[in-house]
Amino acid sequence: MTNWKFRRVIGNDPKIVSLMQLLGFKLGFGDMSLDEVCRQNGISLELLTTLCEIYTADSPQVDIEALKTSDIPVVMRFVRNTHKHYLENSFVTLHDNVHRMADFCSAENAAIVNRFFDEYDAEMKRHINFEDNVVLKYIDGLLRGEKDSLLSVGMITEMHSNVEEKLEDFKNIVMNYLPAESTSDARYEVLIGILNIEDAIKRHTAVEEKVLLPLAEKLEQEIAEDGLAPKTTSVERPQTDEGRQESILSDREKEIVTEVAKGLTNKEIADKLCISVFTVTTHRKNITQKLGIKTIAGLTVYALMNGFLRQEDIEL
Repeated sequence: MTNWKFRRVIGNDPKIVSLMQLLGFKLGFGDMSLDEVCRQNGISLELLTTLCEIYTADSPQVDIEALKTSDIPVVMRFVRNTHKHYLENSFVTLHDNVHRMADFCSAENAAIVNRFFDEYDAEMKRHINFEDNVVLKYIDGLLRGEKDSLLSVGMITEMHSNVEEKLEDFKNIVMNYLPAESTSDARYEVLIGILNIEDAIKRHTAVEEKVLLPLAEKLEQEIAEDGLAPKTTSVERPQTDEGRQESILSDREKEIVTEVAKGLTNKEIADKLCISVFTVTTHRKNITQKLGIKTIAGLTVYALMNGFLRQEDIEL
């Protein structure tokens, strides 16, 4: 396999081409073999094979034992390049298309849609800021033989937030719950953009969770085995912070959605509606199955767009 022509490995798969871009490979491989390209770009054959598996397989299988802690700098380069691509390309384009799509909605729905996406965009930037200034900074310290005594890979894994659910909710809202008369080419461009970003985030997250963090944990163990005293480093932690469609929800489910949007807990909703917590939980499961919307923010947008409550009644 090491003697295969690299162009044979790439083939015509856009996902592999995208991976090459994020790894910083320069085009012009000519007749170079896979082994030659790996040496030229400072990446091990095992790591490149693993990343190609993640980018092409629906359920990638990663053999972390085949990788070494010396692979970490290349993985971090990939993560940083991915962050830059999100901030400077993918999300900029999607943001523009969302606002163009909103121009075809009623003034009320346009305000709701724009606000929801602006909140998601801000959340995504906070997530990237956390990864850059906490996760990657911590691993940079490990590569220098230093360990922040206040952090560990295990703690970082627990703090690592999921930014996919809210994007999935936004996709469902755009696809299913905007009035039909708001359909436009921009609406399709938004959907295509979301689908592309969803897939990219899925691959990016797999690289972090299946490769980067396990290798960083292995490096932590190597530092501990070498007997190096942990040094407290100054890792800076960022602050975390048109007519209505006919509803497919029952009247009781509408009440539940409205109270969820107002910020009430299941117990508070149960007390207010004089039903059991179990009944509230069952209704919420049914609501999620019917709407395909999981997050409170997503349910809030649905409630606003369907007139269950007004914007001044809640904080999105």
